[in-house]
Amino acid sequence: MRKIILLWCLLVPFLATAQQRDTVFYRSTAIPAHLQPIERAAGSSALGSVYYYGGKRLSSPNSLEIPFYELSHPAVNRHYRNYRLATTVSRLTAIAPFIYFLTQRSGVRFNSREYWTIYIGSVAASLGVSIYGNSQVNKAVKQYNSVLREARLGVSVQSLPGNATPVMGVGVRGKF
Repeated sequence: MRKIILLWCLLVPFLATAQQRDTVFYRSTAIPAHLQPIERAAGSSALGSVYYYGGKRLSSPNSLEIPFYELSHPAVNRHYRNYRLATTVSRLTAIAPFIYFLTQRSGVRFNSREYWTIYIGSVAASLGVSIYGNSQVNKAVKQYNSVLREARLGVSVQSLPGNATPVMGVGVRGKF
């Protein structure tokens, strides 16, 4: 009886703080065992990074979509969605000079100062949004790798199928 009370005294404070820190402790599904860490190449910059998954070089950060969604971690998915949105905005911003050129009427004199202002502004905006998007995918990679690395402690309360009495189980997952 003393062992059970001692176990509860040690376990309850941890569970109270774990619940406040991270809801990932209560995942409904386990982290897939086949997922591997993602490595970022040493020469990568804010303008673009080179990633390796399973020892193979990925052609672009868009290739990271499959491991990210298999992990199904909310922070990783949020950072990756922000990256995808930033990439789309960057591409749309880059076509602004073309749209300006197409909307000019044929009888009106072409204003090159306006065109170059729009062109340089769209290049700067596209570059800034692209840097933001790359920082978001880097955050997603860091979060993904940290989720794969950390040990998990979980508590589960379920009823037995035969007599419907609740049973509590404690589990630990980690790599040694």
